[in-house]
Amino acid sequence: MSLQYIIDAYNIINHPQFRSVAKQSSSVQHSLDDFIRLNRLTGSTKNSVILVFDGYPAAGQEIPEGEGLVWIYSRKIDADEKIKKLVEESGNPRDIIVVSDDRGVQLTARLLHAQVSGVKEFICGKKSNKPVAAIGLDSVDPKLTYSQIQKINAELEERWLG
Repeated sequence: MSLQYIIDAYNIINHPQFRSVAKQSSSVQHSLDDFIRLNRLTGSTKNSVILVFDGYPAAGQEIPEGEGLVWIYSRKIDADEKIKKLVEESGNPRDIIVVSDDRGVQLTARLLHAQVSGVKEFICGKKSNKPVAAIGLDSVDPKLTYSQIQKINAELEERWLG
């Protein structure tokens, strides 16, 4: 069984362990690819990686293509929302490992039965490289999709706080 890693790219780029490596490279984003692959942070080479960046790519920026590696720019929404949508729209979230330090992203991923890893654990983690299991949320079976939850929250916020 291969896994799919969905990674909040800027969380990795801003981590001290990565910054020390990135200083030696002319392209932070390209060194991110190398950093993940050379350090085997995703375990098997059969595991695929989606790096999610905020916004749009720079004009003329070459987006690397590699086997099992995809770069996604969130465009008009932020990367956290894009990650949540990717997990929600996946066919089998149990085979996804979301790498992010954002608690909202982690909670949504767990509710959708995806696995979660913080950035420090992903980079420095355990020798086995296994992500942290969702504690106490394995039995949660949401009846609402993430989008429906967001709509309800927005309506309640408008009624109570607006």
